[in-house]
Amino acid sequence: MKNDEMDELKSLWNASIRDEKKQSREELIPLIRHRSRNVFSRMRRTLLLESGLGILFMILWMKIVPVLTPGNGEAYLAALQMALLTVIPLGFFYYMGFRHLNMGIATDARLVSSLQQTIAYWDQALRLYFWGSTALIPAFLLSAVWFQNCRPGIAFFKVGADTSWQEIVVWVFALSAFVTLFVWISIRISYRKHVEELKTYLKELEESD
Repeated sequence: MKNDEMDELKSLWNASIRDEKKQSREELIPLIRHRSRNVFSRMRRTLLLESGLGILFMILWMKIVPVLTPGNGEAYLAALQMALLTVIPLGFFYYMGFRHLNMGIATDARLVSSLQQTIAYWDQALRLYFWGSTALIPAFLLSAVWFQNCRPGIAFFKVGADTSWQEIVVWVFALSAFVTLFVWISIRISYRKHVEELKTYLKELEESD
């Protein structure tokens, strides 16, 4: 008899624990949805700020280049190459970023899968952002050297009697390493910390199953 009573008490206890977990999950879903939307909003603001500054910089660049190198076709070509190396990859990153932020959260039933998809996308996007920058920064700086050498007068990275192309290439790759470090820190500050927040929310949901 005592064993039956103990088994019944255990069943009631386990049932109460299941009910408690179910209730806590029901309370957790709207809370995490709200927090996740706040994260998405902060990421969206960062994208808007960066894309807005990029557009402003490109407008200024188009204004400045004709003044710096009037009628110099080779300098225009170097300036265009610098612009394309910036606009095309970053434009694609911002477009896809805005698109996927709107796919973050749909309904209660899809909250976990939506967070999983969003986190998976941003993990991949930030890796591509970093390694793409690592590859493009030297190309951008070499285009800047080309642009500088197309301009008359004294400028940084001028190839001449005192400076060879080999020395310039060494300086370009040293500067690329520094800029790449800056890009890595910027990614950690502007995007990666938000992705880590989403991972924390996802873990909370998964542990509440």
